[in-house]
Amino acid sequence: MRIVITGAESSGKSSLTESLGRLLNLPFALEYARYYLEQSGPEYDLELLSRLSVLHRQYQQTKVSCDAPLGIFDTDLINYKIWAEEVFGCCPQVISTGIARESSHVYLLCKPDLPWEPDPLRQNPDDREQLYQRHLHEIERLKRPFEIVEGRGEQRLAAAEAAVKRLIRQNMSDNQA
Repeated sequence: MRIVITGAESSGKSSLTESLGRLLNLPFALEYARYYLEQSGPEYDLELLSRLSVLHRQYQQTKVSCDAPLGIFDTDLINYKIWAEEVFGCCPQVISTGIARESSHVYLLCKPDLPWEPDPLRQNPDDREQLYQRHLHEIERLKRPFEIVEGRGEQRLAAAEAAVKRLIRQNMSDNQA
């Protein structure tokens, strides 16, 4: 089972991924595109975004072994799909196909209730609620388990920890049925 922290920009995904990984003593993988674009610069096109989606999956597999029963990921290919559609108006086949392969993913969807924190890679300070709704719709469309996480600081972390435990229990119950 892969626990994916997802949602709009500046909703605390990376911090929550790292904090939960350490708190629960689970392997975790941060978002590859952020790492890549911080190193190479913020410019990208649809071809690079497609390539980043493949590199993202490969990077996550190096950080969280396929043999690990649980892992925490900062985003998955749903994020790339929404990103591609928002910026370029379409989703490359490599991303759509990859999403279908991510069937073991369950989600913590972060509400955009944290203050916006600008950085050179963020582009949507005014669209966070719309992007949150797009993530919610996509997760529901795929019929994947999810929990919504909100609040600030320790409250958010405690809510996320409780949500992870519910998702694990739910997954165990589903597998026994």
